[in-house]
Amino acid sequence: MDIFSFDEFIKYIRGQSSLFDGREVMNFRPGEDIFSQGEVSPDIFVVTEGLVKLHYVTIDGKEWIKSFIMDKGMLGSRASQSLGQPSTFSATCLEDCVIHSIPYKAFETLCAEDPTLAAMAFQFFQWLGLKKELREHQLLCLSAEERYRNFLNENPELAGRITQVDMARYLGITPIALSRIKGRVFKG
Repeated sequence: MDIFSFDEFIKYIRGQSSLFDGREVMNFRPGEDIFSQGEVSPDIFVVTEGLVKLHYVTIDGKEWIKSFIMDKGMLGSRASQSLGQPSTFSATCLEDCVIHSIPYKAFETLCAEDPTLAAMAFQFFQWLGLKKELREHQLLCLSAEERYRNFLNENPELAGRITQVDMARYLGITPIALSRIKGRVFKG
């Protein structure tokens, strides 16, 4: 999935001073939310250091993790950015994080005026759509053990930075089921 270079994208948007005018770098501690489920958060957040989990909490209090942003990445609520609606998920820092915020409307306006930025944004959304499609396939079509093996193959560094509880929530299984799977995988 190397159709997008986050480093090139960030380097380019950092050169667009209008996106960062008056914006300070934000530092978050582990456990702090960048934004919360149910809150309108129309900005784009650029993570330059740290680890963030994007997660849902169901009506009965269960947490499901949709993704992780590790060291470099962007996040935001499309429902808030495009529709002005509350975010359907939360973004919580798992490590100390350095984050920049960009007003979505300013980004959107600049994309309309700058073909290079528009092309890079298109590549980002292509990459993100592909990533989401593959994640959905794994959740819906693979066994829990296959999802675990894929996770380890695709995310070896991340696997060492998150808790087993968070890994289980990402894989869509219980921590007990993850423990059993790990036992089988590492035994055989």
